Amino acid sequence: MSEHTDTERAETDAFGTDRFWDALAEDRFLIQRCSDCEKSFFPPGPVCPHCHSRAVSWEESSAVGTVFSFTRQHATAPMFDDELVVGLVELEDGPRVLSAFESSYEDLGIGARVQLEAVEYDQEFDRGRREDEPFFVATLE
Repeated sequence: MSEHTDTERAETDAFGTDRFWDALAEDRFLIQRCSDCEKSFFPPGPVCPHCHSRAVSWEESSAVGTVFSFTRQHATAPMFDDELVVGLVELEDGPRVLSAFESSYEDLGIGARVQLEAVEYDQEFDRGRREDEPFFVATLE
């Protein structure tokens, strides 16, 4: 693990998520866990959203979970597919993750088992220094 000064972090990793994106590029999905309250969370951040402790660490997730909720958007911004299926995946190792689904709306159901997987990100808007790196989607197991 590389250490950054506050100035370096502000310039390169303002949101503290580089470790997540670097792991995703290697087909690994990371979550964070609080050492004080022992709860996991996502998205990554420097402070536990449950107890506000800064004693948080990274751990690798199985990236397997179940569909907690989902919806279909028929009208989307110009850069997205016309029909976008998104929802919450409840991971086996704790947190709920907002994700797009690779599956059609009709094939999904609450409680269906899914896997979060890294995919090439083909949308055409500025992602800054991460624009050539993968994103993730949920696929049915």
